[in-house]
Amino acid sequence: MKFVTSREVRNNPSQFRKDVERDDVVLTVGGRPFAVAVGIDQDEIEETLDMLRRLRALRAMTRMQRKADERGVSGMSPEEIDEEIREARKSRRRA
Repeated sequence: MKFVTSREVRNNPSQFRKDVERDDVVLTVGGRPFAVAVGIDQDEIEETLDMLRRLRALRAMTRMQRKADERGVSGMSPEEIDEEIREARKSRRRA
């Protein structure tokens, strides 16, 4: 994996393309990562995008589970979850 600045991409796009063809590239701005570029096969664009969407969803689920663990609510039953939702909705209507 290689780290490349947005300036390097702008100044030398052909080198960026070569880098991405060889390995995943992390794009940075101001020294901070903001995106990952991965090489793809032209015939598999939709499949690749679908996999990336699934990874994002999995990452979101993992974050939600971690937050639930931190709050001590990860072991709630479906009934307890429904009650929490009802209470939250009631409090929103009052506000």
